Amino acid sequence: MDLKETEISSQHIFKGRIVDLSVRTIELPNGETSTREVIKHRPAAGVIAINKDKKMLLVEQWREPIKQLTLEIPAGLIDSTDATPLDAMKRELNEEGGYQADYWEEITEFYSSLGFTDEKMYLFYCDTLTKLEEKRSLDSDEFLTTHWYSLEELKKLVAEKKIVDAKTLYAIALWENMLLTGAPSKKEND
Repeated sequence: MDLKETEISSQHIFKGRIVDLSVRTIELPNGETSTREVIKHRPAAGVIAINKDKKMLLVEQWREPIKQLTLEIPAGLIDSTDATPLDAMKRELNEEGGYQADYWEEITEFYSSLGFTDEKMYLFYCDTLTKLEEKRSLDSDEFLTTHWYSLEELKKLVAEKKIVDAKTLYAIALWENMLLTGAPSKKEND
């Protein structure tokens, strides 16, 4: 059976700074029709930032959609000043954490919630962090604090449901796997 859905029409509902919403009429594989609410979202980048003490950097900030403080990996939208997702991640690590890194590796790309949005996330790893004496300012509507956590502390926070952000849960699982397999990490002989 061919599972592809075919768009018949699309009605634009809302255009925002970050997202656009449309309602699409689609033909299902069985010939019936249905609707899909689709959010077009600008791509973003996030980082698994590990310090010399083998702790991961998380930012704590208020998230209005769920009306609570969250713990998340540093991340942000890729904007017009960024030539690549890595450029965006370097900017975000500077802004949100006040760090720069010498070693970067792209770990994966994924979609945050593909049932209704096309938001693509690029996930990076860095472990050669240097604290910046002068960091970039946060966005004018951005307020956060930073915290460092060991893998065991992160796993406890996950079990206590104190980390609920999908990209952060994924980043923690990937970091644990990296520790088990020994990759990636900075080159020890450099």
